[in-house]
Amino acid sequence: MNQTTPRHEFVIGIDAGGTHTRVGCFALDGTRLAAAVGGGGGPHHNDDALENVRGTIARALDAGGLDPSGAVALAAGIAGFERTGSNQSNGDNDRTAALVDAPGLTCPKIVVNDAVIAHRGALSGRPGIVVVAGTGSMILAIDEEGGETESGQLEHYAGAARHLVYDVVQQILMNDCSLTDPLVPAALEHFGVADAPALHAAVLARSTTHRNTIKRSYGDFAPQVTAMGERSALAGLALDDLAARTARGVRLLAPVAGPGPVPVACTGSLADAPSFRDRLERLLLEAGPDDFDLVPSRLDPLGGAAILALEAAGARVDETTIDRLSARALSAVSA
Repeated sequence: MNQTTPRHEFVIGIDAGGTHTRVGCFALDGTRLAAAVGGGGGPHHNDDALENVRGTIARALDAGGLDPSGAVALAAGIAGFERTGSNQSNGDNDRTAALVDAPGLTCPKIVVNDAVIAHRGALSGRPGIVVVAGTGSMILAIDEEGGETESGQLEHYAGAARHLVYDVVQQILMNDCSLTDPLVPAALEHFGVADAPALHAAVLARSTTHRNTIKRSYGDFAPQVTAMGERSALAGLALDDLAARTARGVRLLAPVAGPGPVPVACTGSLADAPSFRDRLERLLLEAGPDDFDLVPSRLDPLGGAAILALEAAGARVDETTIDRLSARALSAVSA
């Protein structure tokens, strides 16, 4: 282990999603001191979430030569941490919060749903709506008073990467697509079958497979779907459907997000894909050209976690701090 610096005060930010756990250690002025990336930390997607989160924290501390006793605050956004009123999870919040109780960390710890840090990073504290879509999915509005409302509180769920692929597979199984569509052979290859009947059998055979393995298998094909969004009618239809459901969620939250135009930011591997984002923007413009403003994210979710940790430590978070926490500075963590 590297030589540690126990008197160096710093904060820890954590973005624990269904695919990756990203940990950053930051000086109180927002300068990144160290970072690490590990396996997924969402407990409803990953049976090894505990090992992934704590192991990634340990690697980040080791990379910066940082003694855990120097941490003065930790903030983590964890996929599956249940918000009040949510219809998306039946998670055990106490168990989820305990994922960050790594050895030697005695500092105050804040644990929230990963959509909260995504919102804080994307809009840097402004009221508005964030669309999170990757391994998991949530649409979250935060108003001027800090009140949070997710579309699930209105019995709405748009869907994530795996749901996009569910749609594609079902269309193939129903023969509702041309066999000459370039996405069809790519899907058959991904699932290791030769034709639609074999795909049907393979899908049924998965009924005894661990649910997390199934979700990951479907989600892993989503990047090929988004990449073919303009070349494949099958991909285009699936993206149209998911974008329409997402736009509905955004529109449902508009009344609680503040006066228009409401800023809307996208984050996550699916939400950031141009083929999805372009469709969402078009639908929001059609709904009301002056109602919404699709804006680029100021910071990634890890940057949002860092802001929460810095505020918990009593550090000043101003424009200079946010610049230091910018996505450019976190590029090594986002890989």
